[in-house]
Amino acid sequence: MLPMFPHEDADRAQTVMNKLKPLALAYWEKNDPARFKDDPFSVMVVALLSPRTKTEASRGAMDALFEQAPTPADLTQLPYETVVDVLMAYDVQFPESKAQHLLATAKRIAENDGVVPQSLDELMQYPGMGWKTSLLTLHLAYDLAPEICVDVHVARISQRMGLVSPKIDKPQAVSRALMDVVPHDEWRWVNSTFVYFGKTRCFPSKPNCNGCPVYDLCERVGVD
Repeated sequence: MLPMFPHEDADRAQTVMNKLKPLALAYWEKNDPARFKDDPFSVMVVALLSPRTKTEASRGAMDALFEQAPTPADLTQLPYETVVDVLMAYDVQFPESKAQHLLATAKRIAENDGVVPQSLDELMQYPGMGWKTSLLTLHLAYDLAPEICVDVHVARISQRMGLVSPKIDKPQAVSRALMDVVPHDEWRWVNSTFVYFGKTRCFPSKPNCNGCPVYDLCERVGVD
């Protein structure tokens, strides 16, 4: 639900996005898999593999799987053991359960003529697709943002900047708080922007504040 009145920090949040989003777009243009642009299922696979797993690992595993099985229907024909082996080779966490979820999800997508749903409620009905992974799929595959997708980077940076109270810790609660602050037109970009920022500068223990493009906009909560 959109806030009735602009938040007192809305202008600051918009300025943060204005400064960081172009940098993030350039980063992801270089680093996102090419197939993300026209294959929503590839986005869904990476989102499903992503929990507790590095971005490079989940994307590498996706590429390796699609080399053997380019479509959802093809993927359903891969033996479970083969999928597990691929996930383990790329250090995807919880490979056994994710392999089960991936094969079951591929089967349902194949039965849906290869079409990935475009609503949060529908995506969350698929095996292994929770709130965060479903939102991430909508963001990356369809440019849709019914809510802000929050992961560890988004939570850390929004709290460090003082946009969200550090006392709020659950991802969906952080999302609700951010949606009160960040202008609606920017919701779709928050995750990719803050993930880029967290991976390249605003690190968990030692953020690189020297020369930071949003230094004057950040409250540096918890930073010595």
